[in-house]
Amino acid sequence: MRFGAIVRPAFVDRLRYLLGLGIFAFVLPLLLVGSNGGGDRRQARGLSVGALPSAARRAADATGWQAALISLPKAWELTRGSPGVVVAIVDTGVQADHPSLAGHVLQGWNLISDVADTSDGNGHGTALAGIVLSACPDCSILPVKVLGADMTGDWSTVAAGITWATDHGAQVINLSLGSPGPPDGVGTAVSQALAKGVIVVAAAGNDGRDEHFYPALYPGVVSVAGIDENDARYVWSNFGTWVTVAAPGCADAPWIGGGYNSDFCGTSTAAPFVSGVAGLARSLDPSLTPEQFESAFASSSDPLPDGSTSTFGSVDAARLLAALPASAMRPSVTIPPTIRGSVAVSRRLLSVVGGWHGAASYAVQWQRSFDGSHWHAVGAGNAYTPRRSDLAARLRIAVTASNAVGTTTVDSAATAPVRKR
Repeated sequence: MRFGAIVRPAFVDRLRYLLGLGIFAFVLPLLLVGSNGGGDRRQARGLSVGALPSAARRAADATGWQAALISLPKAWELTRGSPGVVVAIVDTGVQADHPSLAGHVLQGWNLISDVADTSDGNGHGTALAGIVLSACPDCSILPVKVLGADMTGDWSTVAAGITWATDHGAQVINLSLGSPGPPDGVGTAVSQALAKGVIVVAAAGNDGRDEHFYPALYPGVVSVAGIDENDARYVWSNFGTWVTVAAPGCADAPWIGGGYNSDFCGTSTAAPFVSGVAGLARSLDPSLTPEQFESAFASSSDPLPDGSTSTFGSVDAARLLAALPASAMRPSVTIPPTIRGSVAVSRRLLSVVGGWHGAASYAVQWQRSFDGSHWHAVGAGNAYTPRRSDLAARLRIAVTASNAVGTTTVDSAATAPVRKR
């Protein structure tokens, strides 16, 4: 078993003892950050592990028990997210060119060095990003680097990272880090994020205790415990009435170097599942407030065998989305579809479906017109290559977005007339 999440020195000592007994093969500490008053940099260290290479696959195991446990397939009938919904990963950075993440990672910021380089020297942040995308496949990731390759940092940097994410378009902030004591400055940054409508999700901690943990404990933050495929709390997960919900605590997640971690575990793992669900909710209902998102768990979550694990039980993404007023609406467009490429015979054109709220799937039809009034279908799919018969005609795409409620079709603007190559 590989443990990931927030670890403090005493816990690391206990894990090292267990390692010596041969009980655990690996230990992966997913947080080692904290300063307690003043500007102290208090660090804890554990054993580190690298990526476990494997064949390319999805960003995380979204087709296994994790997806089934929190009803993701049913939720995707309403929406699979939207590129306009930005989930910030405030952590060790993100490998933007990882095969599972490429095309989803925005330009972020490194608060440690005050530069644009947010590359991940550890793998933790990359794994979190993959889990978010496994729940919200069409969302965007904003990497905010506040922890070094050794997964340590100081709280002033974490606070600055939360503020930076808030000011640069994040609708959801994932915090898979923390400590038992309230960190200086972080509470203020979290409060400001919530006041600006940002949903904040945080890991509940990995001490296996009913003890307070920050920033998960701050008012308005959705705190997350870790459970297994049988709805049982993992022994290492913190718990209690102060914990909002529970989510899968282990997953197959991307790792630096293009590889994968086949057993990425901890409340650090559980939190991004909920952040991904928050991305789905924001895609469906852009006006959703942090308070509305948190209160939606009361009527949508599944009870757990051990009621002490969390206040509302485990996440049910499909029921949560269905409880939102926007779930009764067909998809709506926010950014019209467009055509990309040179409009000439034998030159391949690409469709851009645009931005949508509440879309679960898309169908693209290519159309042409010689008079600008009468349009006829000439192809379907993401690409089209004009033929000689299209010469002098104008082209457009008709994008039909669908969800469980219905469909909406929107046409792009017409291109210039197709010319010779």
